[in-house]
Amino acid sequence: FVLLIPEKHAFGRLMVATVICCFYSVVLAVVRPYKRVEDDCLAVATSFVLLLFFLTTNWTTIFLGVKERSGIDDADAVLGFGKLDGVVNWMLILVAFALLIFLIGA
Repeated sequence: FVLLIPEKHAFGRLMVATVICCFYSVVLAVVRPYKRVEDDCLAVATSFVLLLFFLTTNWTTIFLGVKERSGIDDADAVLGFGKLDGVVNWMLILVAFALLIFLIGA
C-alpha cells in the first residue's frame, strides 16, 4: 500500500515505508510470534537490517537533494559528510556488524 502514494511524493513514500518498518520491528519484538527464541531473534534482526537500509536511503536522498539545490558545501555543512561513499560504506559496515551480533546471539 506504500505504492498508493504518487511517484511525485517519492520521499514521503520512503518516510512512510521507514515508519511502517520501524513499527513492525517493535511489534515483532514485543509480540514474539514464533515458538523458538532463535526465530524471534532472526526476525527482529532482519527487520532491523531492513530499517537500516531505509534510513540509509533517506540520508542519501536528503544529501542528493541538498547537493542538487545548494551545492556540495551546504550538503557537507548540513549533514556532516561531503560524499556519499562514506555514508554508504559506514552503513554497510553497520549492517554487517548488526547481522553478526544477531547471528552470534541466536
